[in-house]
Amino acid sequence: MNQTPWNRIVKTTAAVSEPVSLGRVKRSLGLDNVIDYDTTLQELIASASQAVSNDLGRALTTTTYTLYLQRWPGRIIELPYPPLISVDHIKYYADSDSTLTTYSSSNYTVASEGEPGLIALNESKDWPDLMDRGVNPIEIKFQAGYGADTDDVPPAIQAAVTMTAAYFFEQPLPVVVGTTAAELPLSVSRLINSERFERY
Repeated sequence: MNQTPWNRIVKTTAAVSEPVSLGRVKRSLGLDNVIDYDTTLQELIASASQAVSNDLGRALTTTTYTLYLQRWPGRIIELPYPPLISVDHIKYYADSDSTLTTYSSSNYTVASEGEPGLIALNESKDWPDLMDRGVNPIEIKFQAGYGADTDDVPPAIQAAVTMTAAYFFEQPLPVVVGTTAAELPLSVSRLINSERFERY
């Protein structure tokens, strides 16, 4: 099986929720009855979630991505950021038309049980010819993550996000939402090692 290139991927829709609640992070910091830092903590939870997601190579709560491909990689397409929830569509620029065309879902099978999630071309079916447009003639939109709710996320990952958010709060570091401004604490990295996705 040819390895699918993952270098062109866009987060189409941000995660529907964070993997931990504000209340949980406040309890870990002893700030249960303090509201002064709520906005800051919510921003740090978002940064911590992104940092842990990057470290794991996984989507945490339901997030929508679009993977762009230059060519069909083979009869099987691997999708990043497991676990895979669903494939919304496969679209392509046809050889004879400059219009983005939807490839019928009856032509392929989606396997979300293993990691990474896969799209397998059905027997006797072929991928369509592509227009020579130079860049990104194929787009695959899919949803990934453990689920829409905080409780869907494994406890070890929830703990890692909580510890990271608390660490960011307690350290005088320039944390920016959506970026990782510092390496994860060693204790967090050890905690999530068992959950990390390693591509074979």
